[in-house]
Amino acid sequence: MAYFRRNRNSDDLNIWPGFVDALSTVVLVFTFVIVGFLASQIYLSKIILDKKSSVDNLQYKLSEVCSLFDSEKNKNKELNDINNDLKKQIIELNNVIAKLNSMFNEETKMANKEKSSLKDKIDKLNAQLKEVLAALADEHRASEENLKALAAIKDENIKLSELAKLNAYRSEFFEKLESIVKDKKGIKIVGDRFIFQSELFFDTGSDVLSEEGQDQVSALAKVIIDIGEKIPSNIRWILRVDGHTDSRKISGNGRFASNWELSAARAISVVKHLIENGVNPKHLVAAGFGEFQPITTGNTEEDLARNRRIEFKLDER
Repeated sequence: MAYFRRNRNSDDLNIWPGFVDALSTVVLVFTFVIVGFLASQIYLSKIILDKKSSVDNLQYKLSEVCSLFDSEKNKNKELNDINNDLKKQIIELNNVIAKLNSMFNEETKMANKEKSSLKDKIDKLNAQLKEVLAALADEHRASEENLKALAAIKDENIKLSELAKLNAYRSEFFEKLESIVKDKKGIKIVGDRFIFQSELFFDTGSDVLSEEGQDQVSALAKVIIDIGEKIPSNIRWILRVDGHTDSRKISGNGRFASNWELSAARAISVVKHLIENGVNPKHLVAAGFGEFQPITTGNTEEDLARNRRIEFKLDER
């Protein structure tokens, strides 16, 4: 018994360390498993938390999107309502436009009819207006012609009055001049002209006044001055001095190239002497007619002498 116990105790002592070792190993493995499990749990928990956070973010974003969608949906609904209202308004406007077009067409038809009628009336009125204007134009022309005629008659009356007065002074001029040159050979009164033969004033082919010619012109100047002081200032008068030659041609080798120049030079000489004796130059005119205004067409010496002359005429300007 004692031996058995020793053996049993001996066996017990040998098994136990192995058991302890095995148990320790099991505990270690279990601990390792537990630690691995915990680590994996922690890792998974972290992953889960991250995922959950992501999911939460996604849910938040989804919530925002849903909110926006709802908002857009509400706006879309409002827009649809507005669109429907606009469609109704467009339909109403189209109806109104159609009515207005119909009314416009009717008004246009009526206006065209009235326009046609008005055009006819306007055409008639224009025709009548043209007739009236033509009549007025005729009356205006007649009035203008009458006014012109009256003005011409008035001017003519004034001229005739002035001419009558001038004729009275001309008669006095002739009377006084005739009294100076009375019974003198080579001086004639023909109509309204005093005619002096050129030989009384100039030598043959000359434009220089002779002494006798100067005396005659000086006496003439006194008469002109005396008569001129009596003539009213409103009567425009002149004493015209005309030079004439006979038909015989000038050779052209002398001082004068033609009878034109000789006749004009003689008239100018007379005018200059009148001015030197006090006659106002504005009442004097000198003209040369050459041989182209003869008194007679004969070729005798007497005829030629008659055509060589100086004429004085008191005339209106």
